[in-house]
Amino acid sequence: MRFSILVALIVPSVLQAQVWTHEGKPAYVIELFTSEGCSSCPPADQYLSQYAETDKLWEEYIPLAYHVDYWDYIGWKDRFAHPSYSQKQRLYRSYGVVDSVYTPGFVVNGAEWKGFFSYRTRTLPDIEAPNTKQLQLERDNNNYTVTFKGEGQYTAHIVWLAMDETTPVKRGENRGKTLKHDFVVVEKQQKSGTENWGFAFNSRQPAAEVDAVAVWLTKPKDFVPVQTVAGWLNKP
Repeated sequence: MRFSILVALIVPSVLQAQVWTHEGKPAYVIELFTSEGCSSCPPADQYLSQYAETDKLWEEYIPLAYHVDYWDYIGWKDRFAHPSYSQKQRLYRSYGVVDSVYTPGFVVNGAEWKGFFSYRTRTLPDIEAPNTKQLQLERDNNNYTVTFKGEGQYTAHIVWLAMDETTPVKRGENRGKTLKHDFVVVEKQQKSGTENWGFAFNSRQPAAEVDAVAVWLTKPKDFVPVQTVAGWLNKP
């Protein structure tokens, strides 16, 4: 009986300790700005969900959905929306990454991507990313450590993601629809530094259960990912 109790105590802590690494070419970081209050957004959400089925997820593709709050006023409050996600899109506009602030809006590897609206192909841009040294992400419960073997100053970006979320929308432009979401950003953080960065996940009642985590590095005053790493979270 003691052995069984000991196992029950040990297993959860093991599940909360994980390490992910990635080296070589960084993955495509596919950022979608979306909203449950936007009638043209569901097809973009569906497009992003397709990446959940590829065996190249995390290694070659890191999809992210930021739910903005600037459509909440038209009748439906998006439970995943946060002002910081709207601000991120506005900052992209300020720095010339995107032409304007709109949904659905895509940024791929730090540049605006309008290929989604080319319904026949929707081909991601052909980006010649160089091979880069290893990026490691280590998890210890709600604490995360990022380590990069490259030299120089970088900004480390980290996001926590929710999958397979559904919302019955009762008002607004999508009234009567049940919307499905994947790769929903429920929290984002960033820090500048060299070699090592530490983050703590803020677990105060997030909008959804967290399923995955993703990290990418950018150089100062740049938005192109230098290296990436991502993966699924173990569940207790």
